[in-house]
Amino acid sequence: MTEKCIGIDLGTTYSCLAYIDEDGDPVVEKNFEQEETTPSVILFDEKGEIIVGSPAKDMSVMYEPGRTITAIKRQMGSDYTVEIDGESYNPMMLSAVILRKMINDFNDNHGCDIKSAVITVPAYFGQNERDCTKIAGSIAGLEKVDLINEPTAAAIAFGYGNRGEGMKRVLVYDLGGGTFDVTILEIDDGAFTAVATDGERYLGGKDWDAAISQVMKQKISEESGIDIETLNENPEVNQTMVIDSEVLKKRLSTAQTTKGTLTIDSSRVVYSISREEFEAATESLVAQTIEVVNKVMASKGFTEEDIDDVILVGGSSRMPQIKAAIANIMPESKIKIFDPDQSVAKGAAIYAKSLADAENRAMIAEDVAEEPVIGEDGEVVVAAAAVAAAENTIVVKNVLSKTFGIRVIYEDGTEKISNLIFRNEVLPIEETKVYYPVDDGQTSIKVEIYEDAAVKDGEGINTELIEGTPVGEFVMDLPDLVTKDTPIEVKFTATEEGILVADVDCLGQHCDYTIENDLKMTAEEIQKSQGLMERVSKGN
Repeated sequence: MTEKCIGIDLGTTYSCLAYIDEDGDPVVEKNFEQEETTPSVILFDEKGEIIVGSPAKDMSVMYEPGRTITAIKRQMGSDYTVEIDGESYNPMMLSAVILRKMINDFNDNHGCDIKSAVITVPAYFGQNERDCTKIAGSIAGLEKVDLINEPTAAAIAFGYGNRGEGMKRVLVYDLGGGTFDVTILEIDDGAFTAVATDGERYLGGKDWDAAISQVMKQKISEESGIDIETLNENPEVNQTMVIDSEVLKKRLSTAQTTKGTLTIDSSRVVYSISREEFEAATESLVAQTIEVVNKVMASKGFTEEDIDDVILVGGSSRMPQIKAAIANIMPESKIKIFDPDQSVAKGAAIYAKSLADAENRAMIAEDVAEEPVIGEDGEVVVAAAAVAAAENTIVVKNVLSKTFGIRVIYEDGTEKISNLIFRNEVLPIEETKVYYPVDDGQTSIKVEIYEDAAVKDGEGINTELIEGTPVGEFVMDLPDLVTKDTPIEVKFTATEEGILVADVDCLGQHCDYTIENDLKMTAEEIQKSQGLMERVSKGN
């Protein structure tokens, strides 16, 4: 059986899996509950079973809040852990639980055992977050995991249905449940080139939910006489708000007013909220997204005339205030709400098919090289499969999502990040800078690599240490008798996949270091992860 080409949008609030069907079209897979998207919610019940998706979300109000995990994507790459029943779990393990549920459902539906997938990540994700996502896929049982940026995946899905229209420059506004991205891409048939990107890790639909929750509590307080502080301290009220706030938010995307209810101490409270009240409470959140849009546009000197289409993706982009805010700063633009819940997963599946075609083409080329078939005209016959694979190939060129540099100590003792390669530069990138030892006779140097958000201008060359994040380090022995004047060449190379390689040369002595999947799991964590996957409920 041919391996299915799978794309997975691993989201903060909802996740989605798509595949390429027999006709070559991207199709979203329905989960066991017959839903096209799966809530990224995990419930550890009292029997030790792990329930994922809508059942977990619906049952969460019956359990203590600490037994339900939501928005774990926001913790990816951090040292966050959660302890349940005496066991601690990190974001990689918990993300793997969501992936495993979706993979289980797909395998059951199609009678297969998928081992590879393309998983999407926010464009601004750094090295640690990307590595953690790959490891989560591995824990979930995937043997091969490729990553693609979410806005790029959405642009691929958009461009897939608009082939042959010539080059287009699109701005993808991706407002998901917990993260926000803006990316400008140039689409030319099967070529997708990212031009600029930026985003906010902690900005998404969850923040709109939190804002409307405060409005709801104010209304409940007015109707019931219970003060807001008391409501805030009530865990059952807060847990109910998690679900009700999302429901009311969605209603206000199509209605001007909506009603809600809450039962407190056997007393039922009915209240109403208007769209106007909701939009006033979330005005500052919308303004934050517009700031990012303006920053991305300014980074390349673009004006509205330089953008052909504005594509709104992510479930939260459905809110009317989003389109209105963009129309306010770009009144002449074509603004399209494009398949907000599914486009990212579909684009990832299309990209997975392109990767598979490229592998097939390489295998065919290898076979032809070993045993060439010569036609009547004396030319090597190219297999039809190779031609078809070439026609369907997608070329993706991304920009570097973070700036990378090294920690340096200046003569006055101050420490800063000396940046070499900068975000929003098109991959691949290569840059070399010369540094010098701190002391005469120094025997070694410690190269500490940082990522930060500096831009390539006069002020972006050096960054305060506190504004960066360490992502790797290595020690290089120096030749004998170096002095403060001995040059040390440091070269950073970022590959097309965004993998960073550092090369250091000093008087013929060389050392190199690659930042890729440096995160390692202990034997105990591996064993725990395996047991975790076995506990994921099949058929919630």
